[in-house]
This record gives sequence, structure tokens and C-alpha cells, in this order.
Amino acid sequence: MTNAVKTELLSVEDLTLTVSRSGLDVVKGISFSVAPGEIVGIVGESGSGKTLAARAVMGLEPPAIRRSSGTIRFEGRDIHRLTPNELRKLRGARIGMVFQEPMTSLNPSMLIGRQLDEGLALHRTLDAAARRRLILDMLTRVGIADPEAALATYPHQFSGGMRQRIMLASVMLLQPALLVADEPTTALDAVVQRDVLELMVELTRAHNTAVLMISHDLSMVARYTDRV
Repeated sequence: MTNAVKTELLSVEDLTLTVSRSGLDVVKGISFSVAPGEIVGIVGESGSGKTLAARAVMGLEPPAIRRSSGTIRFEGRDIHRLTPNELRKLRGARIGMVFQEPMTSLNPSMLIGRQLDEGLALHRTLDAAARRRLILDMLTRVGIADPEAALATYPHQFSGGMRQRIMLASVMLLQPALLVADEPTTALDAVVQRDVLELMVELTRAHNTAVLMISHDLSMVARYTDRV
């Protein structure tokens, strides 16, 4: 038991999330763990609380939802005991998230280059030239054909699949220990889904980044994860 605990990057034990006003449990007594570099899937129907559980891992429960029982530990620390400032540092630097719709995270009125640079500057101590080199390299790795041109482009000028690649690039630039992927390809067609998922697995394996993959699609999750 002791050895198992030491290898856990993320440990969720008996987590219950409750609607504060009604007392309705929207997530009830779930437990799971993720080891460093491991890809773990959580599968459930729409409305089953998967997204709420994923957000709880990052300390991002909606205001109307409270944690009524259970613990979430990341790298041995109970995230509910962290200060707001400690949580902000944790997100991005140690835990990244890719949403179903990348426009949830990408600023529609800001150039891609500026968005990627601001995120990198916030979490890593690098000069502007070094940040630019890393950004161009990562955009190339995620399959953006002309990374230089992409820097001067707005998110809406890309297709959904390209936006998801850019979102993945923005997360992986920070080399997080854990990537939470919440229905990352649901809005994409089948071919683009496969390409994005294979890219995500390739990048996270290369950086030994663990993945918590949330989906309603059991066959997809079974194909790309180490366990469900």
C-alpha cells in the first residue's frame, strides 16, 4: 500500500459533489487515481457529473456546487487546503486542461501568438526570444503548417480541429504533470478526432505527462488510455 501511494500523482477518494441549494448529489462517492505518465479514462453518460469531477480536480467547481465529502490530492497535497494563489499556480504550471470547445479557453479577441506568449511568460522564466522559439516549435509539433503566420492569427480564423491543436500546444508548452482532457474531440468529425487524440497521446507520452481523459465514448477511451 505504501509503495502505491508514493506513485500516485492524483488521488481522488470518495468524492461527493452536491448542489448547495437543493442538496442533490451530482457526483457521488467516486474514487480513482492517476500515476505519473499514466493515461486514465473516466466514462459516463451526458449529465453524469464527469465534467464536474474533472473541474473539481483543478479546484474549479461552480459556485453552486460544494464538495460535501471526499478528498482530492495532487502530488500529495489536498487541493482544498491550498490558498487561491497556490491553486492558480497549480493550474497551468502543474495541471493543464483541454476543453471540448477550445474557444472556452482561447480569447477570441487576442492573437494566438500573444495568448501563447502570455501563458508561457506567466509560468516560466524565459526571455522573449526563448519563448518565441518554444512556441514556434510546439506549433510545428502539433501540426500547424505555418507557425509564424499562426502567431498573427485570431482563433476564429482556424477550424475546430486546428483550434484544438492550438489549445493542446498552449497546455503542453508548460509541460504539466497532468493534463485533464474533458471531451476533447466531441465537436470534431471522426478523422479529425483520431488525429487530435493520437497527437495528444504522442505529446503527453514524450513529456511523461499523465492524462485524465473524460468522455462518453467507451470505445474511444479504451483505445487511447492505459485503463478506464
